[in-house]
Amino acid sequence: MQNTQSEISKTFAISQFNEYYLPSVNRHTFEKLDSASLYNKKYQDAFKQEDTLHIIIGMDSGLLANYLMSQPQAKGSKYLFVELADVLSLLTIEIPEHLKDDMQIVSANDFQEAITAHDNNLYIVKKQFKIHRSIAVEGNYLDAYCALNELVETSVDHEYFEQSIGFTQKIFIKAQFKNLAENQKPVSILKQAFRDKTCIVLGGGPSLDEHLEWIKQNNDDLVIIAASRVVGKLVKQEISVDIVVSVDPQTHSFDVNKEFMQLEHKSLLINSYHVVPQILGQWQGSSLYTGNHLPWLHERDNHNIRSIGPTVTNSAIEIATEMGFSQVLLCGVDFCHSQTGVTHAQGTYGASLGPNIGVMFEWVETNAGDMAETPIQLLHAITSLEEAISNTPDTQYINLSLDAAKVKGVNYLATDQIEIQPLTTSQRALLLPQKHCTTTSEKQRYLEDTLTETESHLEKLTLLNAELKQAHSIIDKLEIAKSPERIAIQAEKLEKLEQRINEKYPDLANLIKFYGYYEFSHFFSTKKEQDWSQEDVNKHTRIYYSAFESIAQEIARLIDDAIIRLHSRLEEEKPDCDISALCQQWHNDMQWGRAIIWQQQHPQAYEALSAEQKSLLKKSEEIYLEQFVVKEFIDDTDDAPVPFIENAFKKLQILLHNKHLLGISKIAQYTAPFIQTDPEVNRLHFLALSYQYMLENQPELALETLQKIPENDFQEAERKLAIQLTLNLNNLPLALEHYAKIIEYSDEYLPQYAHALNLSGDPQAALGVYLDYLDKYPQDIPVMLKLGIFLAQAGQIDGAISCFENVLMLDEDNQAALNYLGQLRP
Repeated sequence: MQNTQSEISKTFAISQFNEYYLPSVNRHTFEKLDSASLYNKKYQDAFKQEDTLHIIIGMDSGLLANYLMSQPQAKGSKYLFVELADVLSLLTIEIPEHLKDDMQIVSANDFQEAITAHDNNLYIVKKQFKIHRSIAVEGNYLDAYCALNELVETSVDHEYFEQSIGFTQKIFIKAQFKNLAENQKPVSILKQAFRDKTCIVLGGGPSLDEHLEWIKQNNDDLVIIAASRVVGKLVKQEISVDIVVSVDPQTHSFDVNKEFMQLEHKSLLINSYHVVPQILGQWQGSSLYTGNHLPWLHERDNHNIRSIGPTVTNSAIEIATEMGFSQVLLCGVDFCHSQTGVTHAQGTYGASLGPNIGVMFEWVETNAGDMAETPIQLLHAITSLEEAISNTPDTQYINLSLDAAKVKGVNYLATDQIEIQPLTTSQRALLLPQKHCTTTSEKQRYLEDTLTETESHLEKLTLLNAELKQAHSIIDKLEIAKSPERIAIQAEKLEKLEQRINEKYPDLANLIKFYGYYEFSHFFSTKKEQDWSQEDVNKHTRIYYSAFESIAQEIARLIDDAIIRLHSRLEEEKPDCDISALCQQWHNDMQWGRAIIWQQQHPQAYEALSAEQKSLLKKSEEIYLEQFVVKEFIDDTDDAPVPFIENAFKKLQILLHNKHLLGISKIAQYTAPFIQTDPEVNRLHFLALSYQYMLENQPELALETLQKIPENDFQEAERKLAIQLTLNLNNLPLALEHYAKIIEYSDEYLPQYAHALNLSGDPQAALGVYLDYLDKYPQDIPVMLKLGIFLAQAGQIDGAISCFENVLMLDEDNQAALNYLGQLRP
């Protein structure tokens, strides 16, 4: 964190409500309304959210912490305050004993350690956290708080990203079990079938719009591999997609792909084994899967194409490489924002400017040599792609966009330099979805084989659970053993049991540890092994086997669920199937669209159904189609998100503090097209542009630009900049105009105002301002010294001596006061 000494004054004030606060932190916030009234309106409902880690940036001179301690605590929640070290050093806050387990106050330097602590970290990885900002932090007038806000948000974002990789493995395995019935054909059938040919991978980046016409013209000669979320856009442009790729296991993936799901399912779907089941289970066409169809090794997957990430485009490029294409073109695969700040193809105002403008991103170089912003996820995607293509010398990777991020191993080439070798008839036929349909007998055989496989593993899991119960019995004896001999006997039993588990159930043991990565991570300790006591050993061994047992039970439930689903799919193929049971299973899985698939695949059986059975199918179909009806969005949450523009101003102050000229110029550039849409966007644009000119040593242009903001829209940041520029340009009268208005925000500007008044030739007014300030803050030694110097220079020696003596009453060893008194006294 930066040095905040110049921003945070040690001077406290007492409001009319008898509340102590730091004016340098809270300005005049608590002079008109008491803190409890302000907080009841702003935070009361937000802090009531249960099972949440509430991270609060800033404490408003301690008043916010005191308020929270006086309120009932939300069930299952914890509260973590993070404050500037300079502010913490001025406060004395005692957390009551009954709150110490659930409330914590840390400095910026200790924040990272706090969020990695187990009790807090669990909330982070589960994404059950909420960031709140104190009134001082929201005010955006202290650089130190802007930097603190950025540190907290970035730290939490990175911690979630890093830790959730292990924790979210559960999502992948859950989806894998749910997709068992549909992942029938591996994509390995297409491996190395398209040597010396060209494909194009289409992502959702801004550059997609640049080359749609060229893609359309070359549609017949190219193999088009598209991320599922852009298929709707391509169809509207009359571009035929050969392969659609979908990988995301998250439930929201179905929502963002609704447009794609409504289209005729005539492309070949290549999905990851862990794609969201609502897409795969309701896909009406043919599909091939990447990765392993089972969560344990199986010979049919030995040569399948890997399922890699972290993005769908990474997966699509891997598929293209393994299919043997010698030339892989990329379009809409930007891995960064455009030069105008757009994040997706044809972004709207909300999507293109929207929330992203207030986020602190990373910076990458583009193919054009410019710098562009990118989120941490895409930075990881770049690294992943570079690693994936580093060992593929026979494949040329070409990005068609100059604005895409530079990726090692990927070259830029203009479309007029691209040469395409047409596909053969057999290659084109291999891409037809009907080529990959399964017959009823093939489907039944697959389902029966998979059912046998899963039931066999469920039986093994039952036996494994018995071993784990035995482990707990051994640990019980280990905990009460006193002599080294008895401890050694029990330890040896545990070692043999662990060895037996790994030898008899290697697949299941690996699956359990992979799935339960987070739970097993608690077994590890930062202590050196030689420092472990026997009690430490017992404790961590208990954690290990408790995790083993609980995860094994969870896996058993997933297998049970998969077995039920496999039976249901077999039921679908029966001539006299139980329609009611099928509809119930589809409802449980939120796969109502299977009603449509069943009717398409069994037209004769459908005709033979009773009216009641047809009605059940109709109801499932209606629920499925109802998902695609666009409804008016109603936000009924009590706690609205922080407006993106507010975060943008925070980001701007951080960039200014770091003299980040490029970042500031980008904000000015991003906002330029939207200055007529909103006064705050207009203000943000011209403030950023003014900062840009100031850093470029163009103070006249900076001031001229700043004055394009309407006077009524000026806030503290604008006044502060105006004063800096006018003083730099020796325009003291204009500086005084802004000083007269900036003192409304904070008394800290009064001494500066007094100095400026004195320079302007109005010492009487300057004296009045000094006295007003010291009347309110009589213990502010630096200002009292300034007043003493001012009086001495004005010839008022007695007044000056009195000032320096007052300083010594507050600080008897103050060298400046002693020195001045030595000069003034006869």
